[in-house]
Amino acid sequence: MKERLVLVLETAKKSTITLSELEKVAETYDTYDDFALTVQVLINEGFISAVKSHGNNWKGLPNSFRIQKGKVKEALIKEIQEMQFKVHPDINLRPYFSSTKKKWLEDRAWILLIDKYLRNKGLPSTYTNTSERSYQLVGNEKWIDEQGGKTILEKINLFNKLKIMNTPDPLMFAVNPNQLLSNQRVHRHLIVENKATYSGLVDTLSHTNFTTLIYGSGWKISSSLDQLSKQLGLTDREIRNEIYYFGDLDYEGISIFYHLFEKYSVRLATCFYKALITKSFYKGKENQTRNEMALHHFFHYFGKEDQEIIAALFKENGYYPQEALSKEELHTIWRNML
Repeated sequence: MKERLVLVLETAKKSTITLSELEKVAETYDTYDDFALTVQVLINEGFISAVKSHGNNWKGLPNSFRIQKGKVKEALIKEIQEMQFKVHPDINLRPYFSSTKKKWLEDRAWILLIDKYLRNKGLPSTYTNTSERSYQLVGNEKWIDEQGGKTILEKINLFNKLKIMNTPDPLMFAVNPNQLLSNQRVHRHLIVENKATYSGLVDTLSHTNFTTLIYGSGWKISSSLDQLSKQLGLTDREIRNEIYYFGDLDYEGISIFYHLFEKYSVRLATCFYKALITKSFYKGKENQTRNEMALHHFFHYFGKEDQEIIAALFKENGYYPQEALSKEELHTIWRNML
């Protein structure tokens, strides 16, 4: 019963509370003697003090009390202080000293996810939109804009440090005029994650049946990809875009692809990855976050033998950068892709 009464004291908006308000906390199985004893314990421990001018009831209990907020919040403040020493230094938890325990417990889970991200990645060095940053922080692209994430980030003094831009960058791509000016109803596009791979492929674009080669620039692609049709002038509703993705074969590259798949139904440019896994992999990137759902989706593009190679790669903390394929290999694969 004591915990229930303390919870009422924590959430009380006024500095005083009546005995009748405390009595509402009692359950049917609680005796009044037990209730009275618990109220006396709260008085003795300094959680509440009697308002003497309001008198006592028939049991000798004060009819109203002053809430000693410092004592009521003592355990909560101690918990927050202890956590402040453990989390990333850019997270400021002091504003929660004046919050309720309920609010603290609701936000605490999100703060731990943010702390994990900052410890693995540090503060971002490049700007991106809210959806991208939200996905990186907590694995949910809607959290910042639609689920209270911005309020939490502002409260812990972190929002302005996360390099979140209000408007997306223009989509960066090269155009194949032979395909763009044709009367076809299906236009194909290839996104590559890195600048070096973009430079390696751009010369052969006109020899493919793709309309564009798009430079993804990591997570930035998610916020700008919805501008593709408008920037190309392909706004006719009967025109369909088929978009393929080729990124680094590591946890982050796979997460970017999965995010694009969920948001834009982007397809995997599987042939490039099959060429990558025939080569020796690189070691490193142990701090990247493993997204099980993204991995599960990625694996289904490959046969059992290739899946085993990729699983063994990650078991050894290995990865394949796009640059593992030479310019000539990139050209050959793309020209024969579809």
